[in-house]
Amino acid sequence: MSIKKIFSLLWQEQCVGCKTNSPLNDYGFCSACQRKITPVENALGTGIIHILRYEGPVRDAICNFKYGGKKYCGKKFALLASDFIRKNDIPDFDAIIAVPLHWKKEFRRGFNQSAVIASYIARILCKQYLPGVLYRKRNTLSQTELSEEERKKNVTGVFRIRSARLIESRKILLVDDVYTSGATAREARKTLMIGGAKKVTILTIAKA
Repeated sequence: MSIKKIFSLLWQEQCVGCKTNSPLNDYGFCSACQRKITPVENALGTGIIHILRYEGPVRDAICNFKYGGKKYCGKKFALLASDFIRKNDIPDFDAIIAVPLHWKKEFRRGFNQSAVIASYIARILCKQYLPGVLYRKRNTLSQTELSEEERKKNVTGVFRIRSARLIESRKILLVDDVYTSGATAREARKTLMIGGAKKVTILTIAKA
């Protein structure tokens, strides 16, 4: 076996969903996983846009990304989101902001998954990325085990704006990885609007 072939096998990318070494599409999914992926039909006029259903390979890929430290998945999701934006009637925006984690949670995880996605979308689409403008003033309970009403209460008033001049009268694309009840993303949007943004469109990779 040649050295070139050995290196090819060693560095072959795995499917972001099932982790096999099968041929992959541009977004990192093998053909078997691709067939199991379901797009979301978005309601018009809500300003909230989802790309895929949070199930099967998409759920596995996001979990590998967030909890398995597979940051390269973030680049794949960013490419997916960028192509989705180009091909669909997405409201125009001036800048991109990620839904932030509290610094303690980000420190434990090593990164903010939404920020990884948002920063790469900005690079691909040549838009301004604004890290740190929106931040969490307190560390909240995990939303995972909470009811819808508890989720809403858990994040009420949790966000703050730093350097409001950077968002004043601007149209913002707010990026998050997963939308469940929507409490976190909607609270973040409300904070940005109060802080002076002209319009905020929420874009998530997956909807639970």
